Amino acid sequence: MPMITPAAFAETLRPGLRVFLAGCAGEPTAVLDALAARPAALEGSRLLGVPIASINKRDWSALAPLESAFMTPELRGGLAAGRVSFRPLHYSDAFAWLRGPARGDMAIFRCAAPRDGSVSLSLTHDFVPALMEAGAALVGVVDPALPDVPDGVRFPLERLHALVDGPSPIPMLPVERPDGALAELGRHVAGLVRDGDTVQTGIGTAVAAAMQALAGHRRLRFHGGMIADPVLGLLDAGALDSVTTGIALGSAALYDRLARETRISFRPVSVTHDAARIAALPDFVAINAAVEVDLFGQVNSEMIEGRQVSGQGGVADFVRGARRSAGGRAVIALLSSGKGGSISRIVPQLAPGTPVSVTRADADIVVTEHGVAHLRDADIDQRAERLIAIAAPQHRDALADGWARQRARF
Repeated sequence: MPMITPAAFAETLRPGLRVFLAGCAGEPTAVLDALAARPAALEGSRLLGVPIASINKRDWSALAPLESAFMTPELRGGLAAGRVSFRPLHYSDAFAWLRGPARGDMAIFRCAAPRDGSVSLSLTHDFVPALMEAGAALVGVVDPALPDVPDGVRFPLERLHALVDGPSPIPMLPVERPDGALAELGRHVAGLVRDGDTVQTGIGTAVAAAMQALAGHRRLRFHGGMIADPVLGLLDAGALDSVTTGIALGSAALYDRLARETRISFRPVSVTHDAARIAALPDFVAINAAVEVDLFGQVNSEMIEGRQVSGQGGVADFVRGARRSAGGRAVIALLSSGKGGSISRIVPQLAPGTPVSVTRADADIVVTEHGVAHLRDADIDQRAERLIAIAAPQHRDALADGWARQRARF
């Protein structure tokens, strides 16, 4: 199949399409640039997607109305203007939506260079398979710099609608070396993981610190939605035996390694986020970050100061799967305070209008740099007491007073 230029591809689009754009490192940047230069190409069309905050920094809704199962700061203007329709879906439900009700006509995604009559989804295997299952036209935007991973989703060239020549800068995730409170938080989380466990981690500095603290463990497996550079350290340290993930994001060293690392398998969200599959894995430990946790155990992981900056994502899929796993544990990790210690991230109650990303009935274990609060099976007073004990010391008295006032109203 001959490759065409992004501009030539933009000329081929007919009006009124429903077009899925891959997110994370699969974002088809070269095609988006061509579409921005030719606005009429998307006349009457709608975009579909799951862009990732801090990675996909373009406002897709500036090209055409967008239906999104995730939010980024760059989309907030479009949301206010009515150009963005935000669906607060679990990742597992977002996959099901894209596979059917979204009615996608076309999927555009970045891929590795063709090899042996097929292309690899490279770093981003999460949602494009849903569009493939729905029968959408598949458009691969070829970037020779992307790794052709040994074990992942591949599409035969004959299944593709078009191949577009589209190299562009690959998103990078800085490698962070946690210290101070973050390092202490990581050590507390690592203390909850046993040799032989299957581990999942989300996105953020707190969970990255936890991953780096696992280097002394052995016979671990990873099953989750995303990996970054700390996974390489655990493989090399002998802590981690195998990895199943949907996407990878990190440094050039990570991308180079992925081209030849046979212990890492890439799978779509229908595999990585399926709660039944997760529950069938014994000793599954889900480790995810949060913005704040209230004294009921409710978790907010998507809104800051009343602003939608992220989405539901996969946190509930992993929390519920972990709680159903034999010996499983669901960990929420966060620093106890923010803004130089002036605000507590353990709060008496989530503010009105704040979405609950993890319900109090799903709460299990909350960890800060000050310790571990076990909430499963705890009554409401025990929950409050244990959460206050791991809050920043300067906020504990205010939290206790706040709980006393709430408790008096029950």
